[in-house]
Amino acid sequence: MDRRTPITPGRRYTWLPALALAAVAVAGCSSSGGGSTAASAPPSTAGTATAPGTGTAPGTPNSPAATTPAAPPSATATPAPTAATTPAGTGKRPADACTLLTSMQVVAAVGTSGPFNGTHPDKVDGKEVWGCTWGSRQSYAHIRETSPTVLAGLRTNPEYTLTPLPGVGEEAYLVQRKDGLRPEVYFVSSGHLYSVEVVKDRGPNDDANAPAEAAAASGLALALSKLV
Repeated sequence: MDRRTPITPGRRYTWLPALALAAVAVAGCSSSGGGSTAASAPPSTAGTATAPGTGTAPGTPNSPAATTPAAPPSATATPAPTAATTPAGTGKRPADACTLLTSMQVVAAVGTSGPFNGTHPDKVDGKEVWGCTWGSRQSYAHIRETSPTVLAGLRTNPEYTLTPLPGVGEEAYLVQRKDGLRPEVYFVSSGHLYSVEVVKDRGPNDDANAPAEAAAASGLALALSKLV
């Protein structure tokens, strides 16, 4: 007996579309080559965060949102003022020049035995002269303040040679006669001109001591220029 239900014209069969879709699906599987593997679905992008156009993930240091404003440049520190360097002397020389050196210092500089006690120079034109002489008539060291015109005159005197002494006061010269005798040092300290002289042996053969006297006068001038 044929149990199929005949198709009646005009009747709506709702199961036909479903049957057609199933036939299409079966045909697709048969033509895929394997027939048992389902077609791969395209990857889903749902829920995936889209990176910015620059390729930098949000919140990274290079991201505009994470950029920290640069701190303003710090003010340049002003160097502390340095103390002025005193070119020479203290500017406060002692009233008594004989307090500048001790007998032992003069003995070491002159090279003869002491003691070398200090005495003040004679007055000039009735005025006291700032200075001191340590020693005796035979052997001594001497310092005194003198007029600036004395050095100016020595500069133009062809009978003398002036040798600069760097580091002694503000300006200093070893002054000697053309024959190298009678050495004397003139130096400027705190605006005053001083002369320093050393006599090793006031005798007929003292000329032979000129080199030693020049060295002694230069050494004492260096020490005294720091004290006046």
